[in-house]
Amino acid sequence: MLLASAAVGALARRGADRSVLRMAGTMLLGEAIIYAIGVPYLALSLDLSTSAAIAAGLTPFLLGDALKAALAMGATPTAWKFVNKQR
Repeated sequence: MLLASAAVGALARRGADRSVLRMAGTMLLGEAIIYAIGVPYLALSLDLSTSAAIAAGLTPFLLGDALKAALAMGATPTAWKFVNKQR
């Protein structure tokens, strides 16, 4: 998660959190990094096959992560618009 937060934070510093479309790409990248590291780690640490690791460490979380990302994609750019109006 450290790598994902560093990547997402770097993109946010460059303005990727100011629009819904750019925020979608940023959130997708963050999730992809988490799963790309987490699922193989799960497979290695529990001695699971790739399909078992995907079934245990990816599939159950996709819907919840998609919902959280959708909320963030809408809320963050909206919050920035609100903050900018206050200045």
